[in-house]
Amino acid sequence: MIRAGAEPHVRVEQTACAGSDGGWRIAWRITNLTASELRLLDVRFPHGQFRGGLMELSELTIAPRGSAALEAGVACQGGPTDVVENAFLITTVEWRNVRWRILARLTVRFAEDGSPAVTTELVTVQRVGFSNPARHVPTSEV
Repeated sequence: MIRAGAEPHVRVEQTACAGSDGGWRIAWRITNLTASELRLLDVRFPHGQFRGGLMELSELTIAPRGSAALEAGVACQGGPTDVVENAFLITTVEWRNVRWRILARLTVRFAEDGSPAVTTELVTVQRVGFSNPARHVPTSEV
């Protein structure tokens, strides 16, 4: 069991966007809200309508109560009335020598020029490996 206050907390914000025709470079600010250093290991955007492949990060460390800029390519298209709900920015981090998965649930709206404007709705945290995979039982043991 993890005690209260024993997990990383971050804020995720879109800060800029450039590109066109569905291929966008989005700048993000990731803020470490804790008193311990946080190291980002990778980031991905798995939603079918807001997609970016796995991007491994080399030594992107965020100081306690500090923030870091991150830029990632994302494929998405939409018009001014379109909304993509439940998109995610998922990052794996190391915090206090433990790996965590941080899931930022996003809502994406589009400007007149088609550029995405992202709102972070909720950030949740899961310890990597928090559930053990089921053990395979050979048929000879059944």
